[in-house]
Amino acid sequence: MRREMPRGARILPVLLAVALVAMPAAGAAPGAPRRDVSGAAAPGAPLPQGLQESSRTWSGHGVEVSIEQKYLYARPDLDRAVSYPEALDYIPYLRYAVKGTSSANANAVVVALSGLHAGNNGFDYFAKQLVSLARADRGMNVEVWALDRRVNNLEDTTGLNEAERLGRAGDLQGAVDALNGYYYGGMAIDGRTFQGFITDRDAPYLSEFGLKVAMEDIYTLIKTAFPDQNARKKRVYVAGDSLGAVMTADFACWDFDGDPATTADIGYNNIAGVIALDALMTPNAVPVSQDVLKIIADFLPGAFKSLINTTSLSAYATTLSMLRSGTMDVLMPTSEIGYVPTTYLGVEVNAMMADAAPDQESTFYRDTADLDVDPRSDVILRIAMSKDLWHFLSGEVYQKKVRWTNEALFGIVFDNNFNPITMNESAMGFLGGPVSEKSFPAIGNLDAILPSSLWYPMSGFMPYDRMYIPSSTTYLYGWVNSDEIDGDAYARRYTSSADEVSDLHDVAKCCYEGPSNIAEWYYTTRLFADIMIANTSGAERYGLNLLHADDLAGVPTFIRLNKEGTNIGYAKMNGMDTRGIELPGQHLDVLMADVDRDAVSKAKSVMYWPLCDWINGISGPVVACRIVAAAGAGGNIEPAGEVSVSYGSDQVFTITPDAGYQVADVLVDGASVGAVTSYTFSVVTADHSIEACFSVVPVPEPLPCGPGAGAGVLMLGLSLGLLSCVGSGMRRLRKRGRG
Repeated sequence: MRREMPRGARILPVLLAVALVAMPAAGAAPGAPRRDVSGAAAPGAPLPQGLQESSRTWSGHGVEVSIEQKYLYARPDLDRAVSYPEALDYIPYLRYAVKGTSSANANAVVVALSGLHAGNNGFDYFAKQLVSLARADRGMNVEVWALDRRVNNLEDTTGLNEAERLGRAGDLQGAVDALNGYYYGGMAIDGRTFQGFITDRDAPYLSEFGLKVAMEDIYTLIKTAFPDQNARKKRVYVAGDSLGAVMTADFACWDFDGDPATTADIGYNNIAGVIALDALMTPNAVPVSQDVLKIIADFLPGAFKSLINTTSLSAYATTLSMLRSGTMDVLMPTSEIGYVPTTYLGVEVNAMMADAAPDQESTFYRDTADLDVDPRSDVILRIAMSKDLWHFLSGEVYQKKVRWTNEALFGIVFDNNFNPITMNESAMGFLGGPVSEKSFPAIGNLDAILPSSLWYPMSGFMPYDRMYIPSSTTYLYGWVNSDEIDGDAYARRYTSSADEVSDLHDVAKCCYEGPSNIAEWYYTTRLFADIMIANTSGAERYGLNLLHADDLAGVPTFIRLNKEGTNIGYAKMNGMDTRGIELPGQHLDVLMADVDRDAVSKAKSVMYWPLCDWINGISGPVVACRIVAAAGAGGNIEPAGEVSVSYGSDQVFTITPDAGYQVADVLVDGASVGAVTSYTFSVVTADHSIEACFSVVPVPEPLPCGPGAGAGVLMLGLSLGLLSCVGSGMRRLRKRGRG
């Protein structure tokens, strides 16, 4: 039987671990080889239940942006055979592109990787702005492919998607009923009923879904979309937000065939560059060499302490064995402090309501009071809104006692003055109502008191600004958005519009719009463990092929950090000059800063325009080659006429004869390639021509059937009969002669 620590005893250590994981630091160590990647992409059967491709359109800056939910079938190459749901055979991603354009003609494709507990919808605002501003202001076609980890395919978002549909139709009560009914009442939607949230005991197979699978998914996706390596090296970029930047660095340094002597398969030889968003570009996930973190690590449970200590391969081996035997949870132990699906459901529900009915008083806690909600959700609520340690220990969930508008309830989920968990913070406004200062779980504004030598090491998990809590349970609290602070009597006492850079409704849309979402319901312990150990010498024996970390400095890199984000302190501590790469705001604001307030947010002038110019400096303009395609009488060729093809891309032509005609010949650049019905120009680097020629299908002459035809047939029959008789007679004469 598995023995577990009491839940209460695990809360504080795990909270400290959550703070740690968002803090990359500089450093590198060599690795070595593993076998070649298998499980290449192949056409799949119809998508399993719960996975559905879709598309929608967003308009901004005079540009139509197409947003497509897509899946690539590619069976994962696991370290050992396990039985797992069919949904995990698919790589999920959101494609953002200028409507009507193809990836082959893009100046760049940015493959975006999320951080801890984050789903790909967290890139929604960033992707829409980058695609639209690149086209409107720089004349470039840039795409963003926001990649989800396969484990996100296990999320059942049926009820959320139905609630979004009803909400858009104006039926807010129907949306609430659909959510509560589907997830807690056995209600069927489109013939599907909720089978429950996945638990550790449900999913032992998740012990095999770690960093190697994530790396190979990126490689498979870009190789499938861009078969030619030259095109990948000129057009593809990998971007990571927060812990996703560590995974980006890992990909750049990964050796996919396990042989350090071969270089074509190294990650950085298959991309044009890498991008770090409020993170440092390093394969080291946690700077445990720093004294303050050594002290914190001493308070963690032994297994978790060893997991964070990236120098201990023996601890990793023990962790892996425990995961596979079921003695360690396959889902990250951050679930103990409320990072669980019911918490994420609540965030998405509140985001929908804040967007649809911002000033209406929230009934969220009243509506969910009688539902079977995971009690661990209350733990994170208490962490987020307790005035001091004694308040936290009292067990009171203060949010449930305060009166909120929908907008205000969502606002406190992410705002830096109310949510103390730094990796979840955004500067997006303030409460409209009386507040008092709080000190739990950390004291804010220490950066204004402590010397940098003390502040920098702790800055990744300590709030920069003072933290507040409502001081009334009868007042109806509204939300003062980022651009409205200076006109509100309460809010302007504590902040200003110049200090608030994101719009609440932009953040809300990242949480709920479309079939994806902002949270990763089932983040695996294996992925976390792999990231911790990957840059340790000897990790290759576990399939962690991070063999080229020493080459990372030579990879073109674009970095942007928030002035009060989770990594700026570590950047300065490591001697980085952050001038010109700093954005205002908190950790989430690197993705969500309001471009329409550039004088405050600096989003265009410091992020999007420089990023486009940096990409253009590496990739350059798309060089188009021309192929002139023509067809003679009797058929057609598709596409026809003057066809523009991106340099280094492939172009397929299909030749189809009309009824009664056949392909006689196909001429490519004047030379015959035979009577083919399809021809592919591979890796186009020059102009070409193709011409299809057709001929009439010959018709065999029929037997005569006019006057006298009957007599002719009769004479033919008699002649054949006579020859048969003569032949038989000759055979008999030969037999007699021999006798």
